[in-house]
Amino acid sequence: MLAWRVPGTRDVIDGLGVEPPQADSEDEIADAVAVVLDKDPFVGAGRISVSARGSVVALEGAVRSAEEKRIAEHDAWFVFGVNGVENRLAIVP
Repeated sequence: MLAWRVPGTRDVIDGLGVEPPQADSEDEIADAVAVVLDKDPFVGAGRISVSARGSVVALEGAVRSAEEKRIAEHDAWFVFGVNGVENRLAIVP
């Protein structure tokens, strides 16, 4: 923190916070998962639709392989706020 470098500083107290904490909406969670899938070069995100109910995300559409299906689900799990993934992706070569 830069505050420590100010001459004469003896202590720094970080009192910042977000009040009240606000949970992401279903649309925000689904959009975040869609962005992550779009950024992954190993996933054909254009063939995948994402929806959310609460904090559970559903992936629907088609992928080219079991590996792509696994990667898409893995990507969804790493989005903050996702507490479950329903992987309904069909493998269509």
